[in-house]
Amino acid sequence: MSPDPKDSITPTPRERELMMLIARGLQNKNIAYELKISENTVRAHIGNIMRKYRLQNRTQIAIAFALHAAPLSLRRNLARADRRPPAPKPAQAPAQSPGVQTATD
Repeated sequence: MSPDPKDSITPTPRERELMMLIARGLQNKNIAYELKISENTVRAHIGNIMRKYRLQNRTQIAIAFALHAAPLSLRRNLARADRRPPAPKPAQAPAQSPGVQTATD
């Protein structure tokens, strides 16, 4: 199996800054203020990040940043968790038989 292309692309320092601010929940205007750039430039960076990593929204950017910033041991554990078989479904309570009636007022 070939590695995921998203894993082989490393964010630039500026992309990491922007991704961190998105992960902190900042709006575009606050990101622009923090980085001393225009809101249009922030939008352009966000669009570039989404295209580069094939992401669809800000939440995915925040998750990508968190995973990239996580220690290697945690990333390995998360990767292993993806390969575990699904947990068995809990047993369902037996259905009441139609002949049993409950008391009514």
